[in-house]
Amino acid sequence: MAPPPPSPLLTHLLDELVGEILVRLPPDEPADILRASLVCKRWSRLLSDPAFGRRYRELHRAPPLLGFFHNTYESGPVPRFVSTVASPCSPPALHCSNWWTLDCRHDRVLIHRFGRPDLVVFDPLTGEQPHLPLPPYSHFFCAGAVLCSVAGCDHLDCHGGPFLVVFVGTNCDRATWASVYSSETGAWSASSSVELGGRYIQAWPSLCIGDSLYFMVYRGRSILRYDLAVRGFSLIDVPAEYDDISTVVMVDDGRLGFMGVEDRNLHLWAWQEAGADGSAGWRRCRVIELATLLPGPDKTFSPRVVGFVEGTDIVFLSTDVGIFTLKIKSGRVAKVGEKRARIAIVPYSSFCLPGV
Repeated sequence: MAPPPPSPLLTHLLDELVGEILVRLPPDEPADILRASLVCKRWSRLLSDPAFGRRYRELHRAPPLLGFFHNTYESGPVPRFVSTVASPCSPPALHCSNWWTLDCRHDRVLIHRFGRPDLVVFDPLTGEQPHLPLPPYSHFFCAGAVLCSVAGCDHLDCHGGPFLVVFVGTNCDRATWASVYSSETGAWSASSSVELGGRYIQAWPSLCIGDSLYFMVYRGRSILRYDLAVRGFSLIDVPAEYDDISTVVMVDDGRLGFMGVEDRNLHLWAWQEAGADGSAGWRRCRVIELATLLPGPDKTFSPRVVGFVEGTDIVFLSTDVGIFTLKIKSGRVAKVGEKRARIAIVPYSSFCLPGV
């Protein structure tokens, strides 16, 4: 005689208990929770429930790093996405060629297609690839940013929602302009412009702090700030001793910072707002000796910063033996890629859940 089926109350209690366990699985290895969804149909339904996804994101808050897109001038079949998790994360195929990754934020990747009059906003988890026309202004050099446009959003699950694209270009006359695209209106705004003293915008990922976007100017000799609220520019010079900063970053307390490598040491600078004496400027807040952290054939190697994970302390470093991530606070180093002629790395972070 078969045992009686469990009561609905017992089933509900068991589901709650399983949910309390599964919601605590760490997000930095997505395969763990995906494997759990294959245990049985009940677990699959539980993990695919949007309510579970909301609880999971709210508990863990910081989306995990899943991999990075890289820009390179190498020819041939070079993979453009590299997974950084133990079980490889493979995004859907991107249906375009000859492309350059401009930016990545809020579950989306902004891609510029060479020789084509459009941009692609790519969601690597859902496969969505909406195309939008380039703004009607000429450019020879460019950079861009993509971000969620939902007011008050916690940016833990922006898949499928409205977004903004900010495109910054420098034309042949070395005039730099910016225009903003809204997915809700399907149109570009009028352009704002600024003179950079003969320099041009650098094709490097942007940094978002509050309502401001920060872009690198040619060879990192200054930083261009774009205020999303007023749609205007301002230029921030870097210390005179730096002719080539590596990347803009956000320091612990939400301030603007930048990194530079000098004599195989990583220097972290932060912008200090005006104090009681009314002065503001840059302050060097940390120096990290890379020669003792990174492997290399000898001590003459010259590491280079090639990327930074926004909202974290993770920086990407290129060396003669490969690509490494460095966690600034702990000093933990991990190899995540092989040596290639990379120009820039654009990290991709998102929660990878069965319900996506």
